[in-house]
Amino acid sequence: MTSALPTLIDLLAHNAVAHADRAAVIVDDDTHTHAMLYEAVQRQAAALAALGVSGGDRIVIVAGNRTEVLVLLGAAAWRGAMLVPLNLRLSPAEVAQQSRDASPSLVIVDTACAALWGAAWPEGMPGVRTLVLDTAVWPSLAVAGPGAAAPVPRQDTPESGVLMLYTAAVQGHARGAVLAQSQLTASAQQIGQVWSLGTDDRWLGVLPLFHAAGIGLSLALLAAGGACVLLPRFDPAAAVAAVDRHHITVSATFAPMLGAMLDAARAGGATLASLRIGMGLEPPAVQERLAALCPSAGFWSAYGQAEVSSMVCLGLQRERPGAAGRAVPPSQVRIQDAAGQPVAANVEGEIAVQGPTVFLGYWDVEAKRPFKPADPWHRTGDLGRIDDEGWLWFAGRTAQKQLIKTGGENVYPAEVEQVLLEHPAVAEAFVFGRPDEKWGEAVHAACALKPGMNTTEAALIAFVEQRLARYKRPQSVSFREAPLERTAV
Repeated sequence: MTSALPTLIDLLAHNAVAHADRAAVIVDDDTHTHAMLYEAVQRQAAALAALGVSGGDRIVIVAGNRTEVLVLLGAAAWRGAMLVPLNLRLSPAEVAQQSRDASPSLVIVDTACAALWGAAWPEGMPGVRTLVLDTAVWPSLAVAGPGAAAPVPRQDTPESGVLMLYTAAVQGHARGAVLAQSQLTASAQQIGQVWSLGTDDRWLGVLPLFHAAGIGLSLALLAAGGACVLLPRFDPAAAVAAVDRHHITVSATFAPMLGAMLDAARAGGATLASLRIGMGLEPPAVQERLAALCPSAGFWSAYGQAEVSSMVCLGLQRERPGAAGRAVPPSQVRIQDAAGQPVAANVEGEIAVQGPTVFLGYWDVEAKRPFKPADPWHRTGDLGRIDDEGWLWFAGRTAQKQLIKTGGENVYPAEVEQVLLEHPAVAEAFVFGRPDEKWGEAVHAACALKPGMNTTEAALIAFVEQRLARYKRPQSVSFREAPLERTAV
């Protein structure tokens, strides 16, 4: 199926006419309409052109949830360039590695994130212009660069890469998944069709815009002519207040966010009555609490990843408790064996995805372009099965992927193991996930020490935290005799 709005600019231009005066993005007390958003994108595109940004260039952005992130995504699309939002929970060393790999022509830093960028590049990124988002430039929307630059013509195409999200750590380093404009708009419209999103829908933007889920849901609401209510940071009481104040209809969370919101709602006497859609990886007990407080809200499960532009499976939990949803057409999801051949229903294997939302490929640092195998079926690295009625059941990760999912963030054991092995006392390290009621999974490390060397659990946890994002540090460490026992996997 061909997207009715093949580029982000097509989407924004349509909204600027069809829903001109309706809210598109709300942050604090500022409401930006669809017409204002489209105008801001054009002005930012002109500013980027004046700064020398052209087709194929990368723009690294280090910022929280603010309207300007969406403006810059649109402006990058207009110029045929690519936006690279970095995870604010990364360590300075990780920020430096990812920005170095992206090889940007421009870096834009939110004033609130200046310390993180400064720690990553104390002398500035060599040869790269760095700008600070300054809300004083415009009364309502900030522009990075000259705000009075001459307008420039569109250079967007459906197949051009416009967004790079870092994911899938290999050999201890994350890789950038490159998404085309048509893939993002197709995903937005698929989600909108399943949820019947419309102009009255509003999304509670507590998920960060540097995540596929956060940016994907923002675009889904914009594609429907709805609005994104962005919260600069997650605060349970503020989130509950936003639901009631702005009549939020769609909420998506990472554990344990929803539980904290329900606690805040109970404490403040809020009912969350406007909600009709909740989504996330929440335990059954939390889903039951939501149903009791807000019976009009259906809780949806989902399956997706950055490489497929957000979610490709959705399903109401009450219809099939424990399942991860069904494929959202026209995307196709199948289970296949190690040779890449499809397997029968109810047989476990690797989850594979084909369709208009599958990414262009991983960023090739040397060639400065995305690369992926010729196979049209994207191998996700996740295990699962599909039952007789088409519901996907997630079953873990392949041995090659070995991913730990904690509080909505991806942790790759090899990345943490590599850091542990840098400690002078550690001879061997094995990192894995343990079930955790609050976070879904918790990071645990088993270590064998070098002969005659000593260290403590606290010291190793602190050692990792100094080098990697805090959420990647082990929650616990056990000490074993060398050599560590290993299976064939």
